[in-house]
Amino acid sequence: MQTTSGAWGRMSWRLGAAIGAASLALIATGAAAKPAASNIEVGKSLTVAVTGRIVPRCEIQGGGDIDFGELTGGERATALFGLDCNVPFDLGVTSARGGLAHATKPQGEGPFSGVLPYDVTLTVPTLRPEPRTIRASFSSVDHAGVLSSGDGIAAGGGKIEFRTRQPAGAGLLAGQYSETLTVTVTPRV
Repeated sequence: MQTTSGAWGRMSWRLGAAIGAASLALIATGAAAKPAASNIEVGKSLTVAVTGRIVPRCEIQGGGDIDFGELTGGERATALFGLDCNVPFDLGVTSARGGLAHATKPQGEGPFSGVLPYDVTLTVPTLRPEPRTIRASFSSVDHAGVLSSGDGIAAGGGKIEFRTRQPAGAGLLAGQYSETLTVTVTPRV
């Protein structure tokens, strides 16, 4: 019996050692295997494509009334406006009447003029990517002009400066004078 028990003991030890070695091999193999749900290997690089967008926008805010009071020539006024353009843009200015025009007699009467021309200067800060200020002057007599930002975008609001000219002839005809200056922003996408 002792011989059988000794043989069985050696056999069970060998069987136990073989099962333990097989289990250890399975555990080691499982630890080094790639995850089934992905192709990512341990110690390799990973590339992720990331995208996004910025919606182009170009808006102008402001406007209002300017009262020059008694028109004698040389009057000055300044108006500020908001400008939000994240793309290059053009600012167009249009004078509706070619100057401050008499309400009923813009052609004037006798030696008296019915229109008082003015000059307007637009000033706008931009980024290109460095900050830069763009500026252009126009005459109401020309009725229109354009200020281009080039390849820059708006860096805040802008400023319009008005300066009336000296009246022509014997001066201005008595009465009320008005004008509409329109500033239009056009994005260049």
